[in-house]
Amino acid sequence: MTTNNTPATREETLTADDGGRILLTFVAAEQPRSPIVYMPGMFTGRPFWLSDKGIGLAAYLAEAGFPGLIVQRREAGCGARPGLEEHLRLDLPRVQARVEETWGRPAFWMGHSFGGVLSARATAETLDAARVAGLVLFGSQFEVGKRPLHPPFSLATRGISALLGRFPARRLGLGPRDEPPEAMHDAIRLVTEGRRRPELRQALRKITAPALAISGLGDKVDPTAGCEKLIGHFASTDKRFIAAGRRNGFEMDYDHPGIVVSKPAQQEIWPLVRDWLLERDVAVVSTN
Repeated sequence: MTTNNTPATREETLTADDGGRILLTFVAAEQPRSPIVYMPGMFTGRPFWLSDKGIGLAAYLAEAGFPGLIVQRREAGCGARPGLEEHLRLDLPRVQARVEETWGRPAFWMGHSFGGVLSARATAETLDAARVAGLVLFGSQFEVGKRPLHPPFSLATRGISALLGRFPARRLGLGPRDEPPEAMHDAIRLVTEGRRRPELRQALRKITAPALAISGLGDKVDPTAGCEKLIGHFASTDKRFIAAGRRNGFEMDYDHPGIVVSKPAQQEIWPLVRDWLLERDVAVVSTN
């Protein structure tokens, strides 16, 4: 179910107060409805949501009337620390302000993997939560598995990142984008402290926005049990968790990337997300 129309896009570089820079890709829609902020996970970027051929969930939802803003995290070399914490505290509030300047409406925040965790953390900690229309999370969690980001295995992850000056995701077949050591350090700290200390879980209880979380039953990177725990922390009264797999009537047990970028996902996951957004966009418009 690929979209027949390639949406118009334009790119913009956003500079934070510390000099850090992130690349934004604006995805146009004709209607438009409420905007969507797309947050990729680690080891990937814009093509996860919108390929160079104009195919992807962002194009599909733009055809349904939802304009988009794809956020690509900091890379090394801009003179500022390219960590997840800087992205969370300095970049994402600027992204929200840019959304308001462009559309003047609250946005839905959509994230995959760590992009979903950061979207949830930002809603709880650094964004104007009243201007978050809702959260859509794919394969997002920090409490189950993730052995390379938790001691003792995280020592090897830190060592490799420090030795090479980057984490070699491409060489290891984990994704198309290597990560700077600072981002890996922050990911390790998030997972380790998120499990050992209660502060992150307590912060997530501040979230009251509508939330949809989808996990693939074949996902070995971010298992379903952890994804269900993440949305379970939210205080939202409108929240839905879906375990996408054969036992629940889906075509396949979706894996980590396949929950968004596979052909079966185009047929049965994308329409589900579209319909969820359409139902809640009416509420956003009526209260805005």
